[in-house]
Amino acid sequence: MAKHIRTRRRDEKSSIGKRVLKILKWVGIGVGGILAVIVIGFLTVFYTPFFPKARTQYVLMTLHTSNPWLATFFFSQETIDKIVEDNRVEAPVGSTDTGMIKTNPPSDATTVGTTATGSAPAVSETPATVTTEATAKTTSRTTAGGYHVSTIYEDAGMDILQMKESGYVARLIRVKDPSRIKLGLCENFMVKGKYGEKLPNMCARVGAKAGINAGGFQDPGGRGSGNFPTYLCVKDYKILYADNQQKHNVIGFNKDNVLVLGQFTSEEIKANNIRDAVAFKPFLIINGEKAKFYGAAGGTDPRAAIGQTADGTVLLLTIDGRQLGMEGGSMRTITDIMWEYGAITAANLDGGSSTTMVLDGKLINKTCGPAGPRFLPNAWLVF
Repeated sequence: MAKHIRTRRRDEKSSIGKRVLKILKWVGIGVGGILAVIVIGFLTVFYTPFFPKARTQYVLMTLHTSNPWLATFFFSQETIDKIVEDNRVEAPVGSTDTGMIKTNPPSDATTVGTTATGSAPAVSETPATVTTEATAKTTSRTTAGGYHVSTIYEDAGMDILQMKESGYVARLIRVKDPSRIKLGLCENFMVKGKYGEKLPNMCARVGAKAGINAGGFQDPGGRGSGNFPTYLCVKDYKILYADNQQKHNVIGFNKDNVLVLGQFTSEEIKANNIRDAVAFKPFLIINGEKAKFYGAAGGTDPRAAIGQTADGTVLLLTIDGRQLGMEGGSMRTITDIMWEYGAITAANLDGGSSTTMVLDGKLINKTCGPAGPRFLPNAWLVF
């Protein structure tokens, strides 16, 4: 009897073992099949002539991230160079003619800030109006350029517009008094062993009403501390950082609060009385002349840009992207929006996962990074 029981138990264990092996076999087949489909899909998209747009977008997008090896792993440098060349942006030549922009201070009835450079903004007696999402939908309108726009914030000297278009959501801050725009720095700017600062924290710490990210930062492998800028950083007329380039792609405000774009040496930056500046590229509009775009114009990504109209109004733009249903915008996209709202000067800023817009210490755009807003070295702030 005992022998019979032991035999039956062995048979049961053997049966269970066979079932487990069978399940594992089918799981393995399933996983292998999925991996095979993925590999075949990648090979089809990357190495056949049937999906040129997807291939172009992949290369352009990964080159703009902190991991460009994601492009070089699959494609030769020759292929990458051709894709970049066929989808390039040719910036306007020259530099800003400051006489084209009038920055006379707006009247007290239409501004929140004071006009003296470096002074604190006055407190508006007009209460700010924050538009809810539901209200924004009911008050949306279509512009002459075909943008579907709603006003999501408005006070006496500033408003924020939101555009919901196919493939992206854009938000545009318009500030009437350009003296309110300052370059903010992170608390531990260029301090080794420390981190940069997320934009909501920076705005809250210095008392800024709003802001967007500005220049790039040193970010090896996507693991940079965020407090060391790239290219150039000028604050209160002092060059705090400049790389070894002879000329810098300057995006900055001068003593008259004119947004100046141009390729300048450090000596020329001082001679042009640039009070706050970063360096980035490309320039999008100079003296009313737009850049020339080819193909996908740099590809679609989250974007940030800054511009100025002839009456001195400053435009701060962000575009959400790299998300489900929102791939982002190209250089052509942000240029067209700036043009629609009267910019005669405009430049691209750091984008991608750095793209951030803040109002009253709160994030109002949707960042694409898995950890939320990135640590930044600097930002364009509205006081």
